[in-house]
Amino acid sequence: MTLPRPLEEVQEHLLSLVDEVVLARADLLWLLVLVPLAAGAYIWAARQRRRALASLGNPTLVERLVASVNHGSRVAAAVLSVLSVLFLCAALTRLQYGGETKIVPASGLDIVLAVDYSKSMLARDVYPSRSERLSAELQRFLDEADRRGDRVGLVVFAGAARGLPVSRDARILKLYLDKADPRTENPGGTAIGKALKLALTFLIDARRAAAAGPEGGPTKSTPTDKPEDIPPSEADQVIILLTDGEDTVSRPLEVAQEAARLGVRIYTVAIGSKSGEPIQKFDAAGQPDGFVTDDKGNYLMTRVDEPTLQEIAKTTGGDYVLVEPDKFGLDRVAAWIRDLSKGQREDTVTAHREEGYSFLVAPALVLLAVSLLLPERKRRP
Repeated sequence: MTLPRPLEEVQEHLLSLVDEVVLARADLLWLLVLVPLAAGAYIWAARQRRRALASLGNPTLVERLVASVNHGSRVAAAVLSVLSVLFLCAALTRLQYGGETKIVPASGLDIVLAVDYSKSMLARDVYPSRSERLSAELQRFLDEADRRGDRVGLVVFAGAARGLPVSRDARILKLYLDKADPRTENPGGTAIGKALKLALTFLIDARRAAAAGPEGGPTKSTPTDKPEDIPPSEADQVIILLTDGEDTVSRPLEVAQEAARLGVRIYTVAIGSKSGEPIQKFDAAGQPDGFVTDDKGNYLMTRVDEPTLQEIAKTTGGDYVLVEPDKFGLDRVAAWIRDLSKGQREDTVTAHREEGYSFLVAPALVLLAVSLLLPERKRRP
């Protein structure tokens, strides 16, 4: 069945709005659990009233007491109240729609943080542990990067690497960091080379996305990419590697040479001491349970591989610093970033979106008002 042209236009407009709908506070969707709770509260209250009436034991008296009660109004008021809660909870997620995509100039850096989350980061020579202290420092760093207008990506690694590409959404990166835990990172080991490779891939993808613009185009790197196929960067690109050990499963210097060819600088931060620290073990409940040992019962030590980290930084034109446990912090990293020249680039951003929460708040208030106005008693004839 073909719709008349005016209806087709309305349909197309509504579908386009649906495609553009976003929830600015999707993290508050859990509030929708209040809806079934409100419904359950009404059902429980109704049962309590029935039990209270039944306890009177006199059917004639009960019939007289409830004769004037408007049961239909009570049910309608409950339904309207539950719907009101539904609309209010949905409104708190800040529904937004529309918005025009624009190309705007932006200043700042493209930064990828490559963070070691191998089990050696559980060492407690820093309170409460290396990993927890580093996570707190990185949260502060992300706040500063957000204020500067930097785009930041994140790579978390142990024996393998995973992460998030560069973006201006510091909130997502913080959530990702909150979920990272050295006790759950598999496989074991410290794959610095794999982490640097993934970080470099994120930066290359950022270049491709900038070159493609809003019209689109290939934005992902492939194994067959040649150096000449990779577009230049419109902003300074930096990888900050934070680790407390030596690479056990990959070749980081080869990746450093590739980064140098692309003009990406790598700054290396060694966390720990040159003498090394024993690696803490934890039981199933997450409590300390001695230290990792080899087959002969000797403690396995995690040592900073200074020569390799220094060579990585030197190869790419970056810098290196050793952060001792008693002086733990990322102040030196922040100083590096401040000293770097801020390049200019163009970002694809979505301009002002229309707030749609009013479409939810208004009916919620109307439903609530109607539920309060419904008469609880029947009118006398």
